[in-house]
Amino acid sequence: MTTQIIRKLSVALLAAASVCAQASQKITVQIPFGFHVGNSVLPSGEYTVDTDAAPGVVRVRSADAKSTVMILSMATQTSATPSTGKLVFNKYGDEYFLSQIWKAGTNRGSELRKSRREVEVAASARRGVQTIMASK
Repeated sequence: MTTQIIRKLSVALLAAASVCAQASQKITVQIPFGFHVGNSVLPSGEYTVDTDAAPGVVRVRSADAKSTVMILSMATQTSATPSTGKLVFNKYGDEYFLSQIWKAGTNRGSELRKSRREVEVAASARRGVQTIMASK
């Protein structure tokens, strides 16, 4: 009887650990360019992105632990469930801004608000577009 209770308890603990591991899945990525996260600029390199650091908070941490940024995020949803985790960046000229984080196997993601710098760069990029009309 004691052996059965221990087995059932062990199975329950393993199942709970498995669920926790899936819920706190972190995304590890190699980013080949420098990028903005909120008001911070991070260099290219390997990063771990954790959307479960705290409710509504995303943590971006470099592999060498020299750079860490925590930023507020908003929940977002898509109709398609990505099979792999991914980061989405907005690019203006040669500047990249982290915009969304999607974990594998769920249609719920995290979206970051545009920083003041991103709004300025986006507006500047639109102003820099020139329409040229051909004339005879």
